[in-house]
Amino acid sequence: MRERNSRKKQNMPEKVGAFSVKGIDLSIVFISIFLSIFCLVFVYSALAFEPGESKSFLKFFTLESSDRTLIKTIGYIIAGLFGMFVLAWVNFKEMKVKMPALYGVISNPVIYYVISCGMFLFIEIMKHVGTDAGGEGEKAAIVGAGFLLKANGAYRWIHIPKLGISFQPSEVSKFLLIVCFSIMIFNAGMCLKHKRGIILYLLLAAIPSFLILHCSSDLSSSIVVFGILFVMMLVAGPDVKNTGAILLVLIALALLAFGILVLMNRGKEEGDIHPYQAKRILAWLYPDEYPASADQTNQAMYAIGSGGLFGEGIGNSMQKIKKLPEAQNDMIFALICEELGLFGGLLVIALYFVLIFRMYMIAINTDNLFDRMVVVGVISHVALQVVINVGVVTRIFPNTGLPLPLISSGGSSILFMYLELGLVLNVGKSIERRQ
Repeated sequence: MRERNSRKKQNMPEKVGAFSVKGIDLSIVFISIFLSIFCLVFVYSALAFEPGESKSFLKFFTLESSDRTLIKTIGYIIAGLFGMFVLAWVNFKEMKVKMPALYGVISNPVIYYVISCGMFLFIEIMKHVGTDAGGEGEKAAIVGAGFLLKANGAYRWIHIPKLGISFQPSEVSKFLLIVCFSIMIFNAGMCLKHKRGIILYLLLAAIPSFLILHCSSDLSSSIVVFGILFVMMLVAGPDVKNTGAILLVLIALALLAFGILVLMNRGKEEGDIHPYQAKRILAWLYPDEYPASADQTNQAMYAIGSGGLFGEGIGNSMQKIKKLPEAQNDMIFALICEELGLFGGLLVIALYFVLIFRMYMIAINTDNLFDRMVVVGVISHVALQVVINVGVVTRIFPNTGLPLPLISSGGSSILFMYLELGLVLNVGKSIERRQ
């Protein structure tokens, strides 16, 4: 009898405790930390030769611009890791019982949606407040009565004057909208099985995507946000006929817009091409005709080519010295390939593949629709940005300006990507694992 009972216990699913380290997928934690180490090494490598002001702190020590950036990045990584573990350890089921008021707030999708759209409406309003000077070319300027940071002619940052910090609302919005639409899909039931439900969902997804594009001139983030929400819908309501037809219509509209931009601007001087997205498309199609606009991608290709199989060595990149713009941000993958070679580039891609695979295993093993949608949203976010960023650097896609997750410099991107991974770990922790 004892042997039978012990066998039954072995076959019974064991639910992982809410605060048990055993329940956390450590592979996701270690990969994210390893990617952040890449971030610190190559951000510092990219900025080491950048000219910048030295600042004294407390009259004891002086920091160069690259040192300050490195310290800020370390701070964001630490904050992100802390936020990731907090979200991983929170027991939302207990919160629903013990703190119903708080749970009612965090489970309300309208709050996430309003905040996401409200940030970009705020940007649009503040554009017309005060003087709008500077921020063109490579310069950055505080505008909008001190509440906006304008750089390269775009308003992609909200500035908090008293704290002296800026953040990208598009990165905040990705996190909020993944949670928002996961709740909406969970509450929708069978609505996504029908055309009306699909159309309503796509309309709700299109509004924040349009606001990101219109208010902050950020086409790449707009595409990523809509792509994330579309994949979530596709997984939640796999109606192949209706979804396939809508997807074909969206592809046709995108190709039409693409063709119109090319036809309206082909043959013009670079300075006369509008909007700037058309300039990037033409530089991608005809790099010899638009050398100034194609320069960043050209320099990235030179960096990858000069790296060979095993690279020039960490810190030995030549392209980063006044040749490769935004080497610490959008083009950091080219810097990795130059200093670590093809081997280093493939290693980074392999790490992302393992990260996505581990999240996929969590998604297919959870029975809760909300949990599955959260994980699918995060997988879509990571996968889309990796594919687009690497595609841009290797000239498969037009230049877009998307960061490489957890590696590119940027506090908002790093912090909120860690928070998304925290939600994934929370879902993985609640799965009933079989011995």
